[in-house]
Amino acid sequence: MESWEIENGSNIPPIKVYPDKFEGQVVVITGAGQGIGEVTSKLFASQGATVVLVDIQEDKLKCVQAEIEATGGNAVYRLCNVAAEDQATLMIDWVVATFAKIDVLVQLAALYPFIPLAEHPTADFLNVMNVNVNACFYLTRAVLPHMKKAGYGRLINTSSGTLQLPDRGLSAYVTSKAAIVGFTRCVAVEAGPGVTANIILPGLTRTEAVWKLHERPDGSHGLFETLIQKQCVKRSGRPQDIAHTICFMASPEAQFITGQIFDCGGGATFH
Repeated sequence: MESWEIENGSNIPPIKVYPDKFEGQVVVITGAGQGIGEVTSKLFASQGATVVLVDIQEDKLKCVQAEIEATGGNAVYRLCNVAAEDQATLMIDWVVATFAKIDVLVQLAALYPFIPLAEHPTADFLNVMNVNVNACFYLTRAVLPHMKKAGYGRLINTSSGTLQLPDRGLSAYVTSKAAIVGFTRCVAVEAGPGVTANIILPGLTRTEAVWKLHERPDGSHGLFETLIQKQCVKRSGRPQDIAHTICFMASPEAQFITGQIFDCGGGATFH
């Protein structure tokens, strides 16, 4: 690990990954082309799942698929704009037709714009809501009947630590992530036996894209430094932190947990 991944004074035992943990399961992950989605996809594949990689970036999907297959994992990819109702529905139908089921749906695709409220064009606001909220509705509606029929399923949606620590320019993003919490809790009520719906709430996570986004002209990263001071765990968040939490949420062990927020942000916020 790099120095920023280790909390001073900590002595964490090695994480154990079991290669047959999700053997026989079909896991669909949106936003799989990079960042948290890429890392989560690789972690599921390393534990025996067949992973369906979903994104709009074909070149990145091909790379993730190739890396998974090179290590003996199973993955296919589907180009899909999840904010387009027809595409989202057809993608779910294709997965079920191809693999006969979907055990886990992890929705990580999102837009993360910084636009001051007074200058926020209506079209941009609606686009954020379409990608971050409407897509979640389309995919959940399409997959839920299949999970109900099977008597098993894990629906994992993504909110954000900005829900409790909002920043300037994030009105659309935070609004969309608040909607995800309410929507997922309603899904939990309607999910049926064996099917759970929960929310992963990442804190500020050091993906390549987010690291570059918050880099200052002098090369510093003030937002990361400031947030670490608020966290109980004094290090930057890693995509692996989110991926391991998602894998627990997707596991059979989590069968008695639904409608809940899994805050994976180092204790910067509490619920």
